[in-house]
Amino acid sequence: MLELSSNTIKVLGIFGRLSPELEVTLDAIEAKYSDKPQTDEYEIFRHLTLTFVNDATVVDVHEQLSLLKELKQFLPLKITPGKAFVKDEESLSGAEHIAFEFELGQTKELVDFIKSKVGEDIAVATWYIKLVWFVPKDNQQAVRDELSKITELEFTDFYLVANKQDEANTVFKASEF
Repeated sequence: MLELSSNTIKVLGIFGRLSPELEVTLDAIEAKYSDKPQTDEYEIFRHLTLTFVNDATVVDVHEQLSLLKELKQFLPLKITPGKAFVKDEESLSGAEHIAFEFELGQTKELVDFIKSKVGEDIAVATWYIKLVWFVPKDNQQAVRDELSKITELEFTDFYLVANKQDEANTVFKASEF
């Protein structure tokens, strides 16, 4: 029997997921140049953050699922990357990732749509995506050189995720509607 007490999810969000083909390419670069810790803590998928809800309630879950269904119309989302840059890891001092920046105008229609549905406090306008994690300084230029061959970032799905951006915490995918 379901209990009558109410709990919350620590964090809930919708994230853009790169195409499987691009993920394979990035995994190969990461395997070659990264010192990513081999712990579950950092086993997350590369993502474009679109929404972020702290202490999500059941109502928030419903709202995010409804939004996820509507976001399917924006797939595939294609973004032309700008320059690659070093992005510090907030949760581990000294760790650096290589990310692509991009012009916010490329996601403006999508972000405006999200804001109209869930409000500005939940919608996230992200201007970068981390692509290769935990890159030592000696390898950073080589990673940038390899990433310079990528001329387009294609997001082929949106994931609703609870607490961590990984498969085990994925609640639903836009492609499942």
